[in-house]
Amino acid sequence: MDDASNSIAISKKKLHTYLEELFKKKSSVRENALKILVKQFQTNVHYEFVENNFVTLIHRCQNCLKRGSALEIDLALQLIGLVVLTLGAGDNAHEVYEEFLVLVPQLLIKSKLSHAIKVFECLSIVTSVGATDFVDTERSMEIIWQFLNQETKHPSSVAAGAISGWVLLLSGIHPWNVSPKKWKESIPFLLKQLEEDDEHVHVASIEALALIFEIGSLEKFSNQAEEYASMKDMKYGIMENVKRVCNGTKQDTSKILEDDYDKTITLTLGRTSLTFSTWSKLKQISYIRKFLGNGFKNHMMENEHLHNVFHFAPATKCSDDLELYIPEFEEVVFRVFVPEVRRENCARRIHKSHNSLLSKGRTKLRKKYRSLAEETKAGHIADEELD
Repeated sequence: MDDASNSIAISKKKLHTYLEELFKKKSSVRENALKILVKQFQTNVHYEFVENNFVTLIHRCQNCLKRGSALEIDLALQLIGLVVLTLGAGDNAHEVYEEFLVLVPQLLIKSKLSHAIKVFECLSIVTSVGATDFVDTERSMEIIWQFLNQETKHPSSVAAGAISGWVLLLSGIHPWNVSPKKWKESIPFLLKQLEEDDEHVHVASIEALALIFEIGSLEKFSNQAEEYASMKDMKYGIMENVKRVCNGTKQDTSKILEDDYDKTITLTLGRTSLTFSTWSKLKQISYIRKFLGNGFKNHMMENEHLHNVFHFAPATKCSDDLELYIPEFEEVVFRVFVPEVRRENCARRIHKSHNSLLSKGRTKLRKKYRSLAEETKAGHIADEELD
């Protein structure tokens, strides 16, 4: 079996080989290369390779989106999201965001509607990482919103995916920055979606309402605010509507909108625990977990962008049961006295010889980093509560 088919990280040389195969004319060759690259970037953090080759990776994916088979399009969308998630926030991710935004309308035409779920997933991930501010985020939210409000009725799975992506993006905006005009139809729309006889649409809509309640400022999300004497009355009225449209087994889902609903979960990664108690963070961690699948644990331990988003510093366990944190920077330094008359000849030995103290020190440091990396990967995570 090809070692690229499982979660074991492969060499840069092999990654370059698969990258080159994306230039091939034969569709099946490109499909196979995309499958392997997706699997690799999903289960391992190839930051250096992605940073050095992201332009080529993205452009080849864009080519697949324009001319590839149905499978190529889905894989290319997934790979773009993984590349951006690996890059992390910055100019490179923002560049991908701007380029992808141009392609989205072409990907949502009727002939390609079967890819809509992957399109919204990719758009949501790329925007959550690459957007520079809430204006960028709302641009993507508007694209999703316009799609949801088309006269054409979309399949329930597509509608649920679109709503879920919209909620992820909303979770990243500070309440003060939410537009007071753009989302006036949100609550009426979501209440209408609850009437759909589909579990996935129902869950996504309740999730959206829960986040809106957490944000507050309900008048920003409804055009019916004037009908209520206060925001408290408005919230009560919305909850009554939710209870009315929920029935049978769905009845309990309305409880998550109540103020005293306990939504706290704790994840254990290695020797560090992360606790989430807000809908915004719960949405972000569950969306990322679903997107990364089996690679979620590795990314949480090694992906710096996720460390920043979730304020997480992974700790490793040493043989003496001490907690060890990986330093941001280390270097090898030593002092040696060299007489003036021998300084030029000794300089070569000190800096270039494989047997020099400097060379041995650097080798020791590299072994230390490898050992730390192995210890880090040995960590575990208890994430069943996110299911």
